[in-house]
Amino acid sequence: QDVGSTLARRHAAERRAQLWPRLERGELNAWEYNMELLDGLPLPEAELEAFLRTVELDPGARSLVEWCEARGIPFRVLSDGFDRNIDRLEELHGLRFAYDANHLRYEHGVWRIAPGHPSADCDCGTGVCKRARIEHFRRRHLGVPVVHIGNGRVSDRCAADAADLVFAKDTLAEELDARGIAYEPFETLHDVVTRLAARLARG
Repeated sequence: QDVGSTLARRHAAERRAQLWPRLERGELNAWEYNMELLDGLPLPEAELEAFLRTVELDPGARSLVEWCEARGIPFRVLSDGFDRNIDRLEELHGLRFAYDANHLRYEHGVWRIAPGHPSADCDCGTGVCKRARIEHFRRRHLGVPVVHIGNGRVSDRCAADAADLVFAKDTLAEELDARGIAYEPFETLHDVVTRLAARLARG
């Protein structure tokens, strides 16, 4: 469940309806859209906490993290969401993982947001350019294959271009189909664990 999108639908529906066509027409990039939609969002911290307590992890998330840890495989979440929310979800679910995300703080009861790792060299326009994060990883781990798992047309497209193997569903799968780019379809992260284990066993 996308925390930012769900909260925007609930608390900024009118603004979201006005901004989304501008994003689709290319008048706004992904981060500019986020700024206009979420920066200054009036949302009490208690209400955010109550919502985060309802958020479930993707099926298989814990299995995937534990499978990677057991084999010494670096695992990292690349999120165009917000650090404050991810930190709290880690606490609520008793799960720890490395991540990159945008920044969220409260100021007089409203959200103030800042980009985490944007890139002027990529046309994704997101606050966390996943292609740039993958390239950063590659520079530090030469020759190590990179697997990307994603479901979003906007935030995951450039990462899919940069990875060696891509697992995709939802709008990312639609985008890759349209561009003729190969990927592994999946329903849950349990599927990803099963297929990665089979690939590893084959060498």
